[in-house]
Amino acid sequence: MAPAEQMHRLHLTPLLVTLLLTSLPHCNTQSDAYFRYTNCTPTPYHCGPLHFDIGYPFSVNGVDRPDYCSVPGYLLSCTDAGKLVTNLNTSSELFQVTGVDYGNRLLTVVDEGLAEQTCPEPYRNTTIDGAMFAYTDSDHFLTAYINCSATTSSLPFALDIFSCLTGGRTYYSLDNNTVAPDVLGSCSSTLVFPFNSSMAGSLAAGKSTLGDVIRGGFAVRWKAGVGWCGDCGNTGGLCGYNSSSPSDHTCFCPDGTSIGSCPSGIFCLSFRIKLSTR
Repeated sequence: MAPAEQMHRLHLTPLLVTLLLTSLPHCNTQSDAYFRYTNCTPTPYHCGPLHFDIGYPFSVNGVDRPDYCSVPGYLLSCTDAGKLVTNLNTSSELFQVTGVDYGNRLLTVVDEGLAEQTCPEPYRNTTIDGAMFAYTDSDHFLTAYINCSATTSSLPFALDIFSCLTGGRTYYSLDNNTVAPDVLGSCSSTLVFPFNSSMAGSLAAGKSTLGDVIRGGFAVRWKAGVGWCGDCGNTGGLCGYNSSSPSDHTCFCPDGTSIGSCPSGIFCLSFRIKLSTR
């Protein structure tokens, strides 16, 4: 290669490198990027009969994982009795977790206030925080009419789950339709419980009690990461959380922190350009 031609190619190299860098996908390069990626790798965990890998968006009491691996509010705890519990709303009510399905972003839960009692005390509806969780298509709602004055009704009589009640009769409806007051007389309160629709047939067939239906639990789908966390994982990344910018779709990649998903082709940090003057 002639000297003049070689010098011409060397002069063009900085321009080509600049163009290459500006064409890379958006990526926040940082010195500890690899450690954030490895620190957020799902961690094997078990609590009682449940065995699963802890990953975004959850943290678990007693398991040392950095805050950026989980989203505030998504906390699981293992009790001394070996039950996994969590909070699904803004109150102090606990729910026992009986199943964790990361593939479908699902928790199967039972209202702890109903799990081991013969009737719901204190009397309250079962609720979830709609900003963090959503009911699923398999969830239906049972309405219980507590301590009603009517001695007969077209609605079924609730006995086993409300056996602690006295002074009136309690009825229930599985279709969540509004019942005319004259059907039940006056009732002291009305409670609503979610349940899995698969239990309705078992109850109708007499194979399950009302208590079995309520204590059978229901499913909730977590909202953290919806719409982008799957893309992050499919491109080789791990979903994370940025406390300085919570709305960012933080994706920890092997070579950097990206937004939404890991860049394809050239990695953010570890590429090198080798120049040849041959």
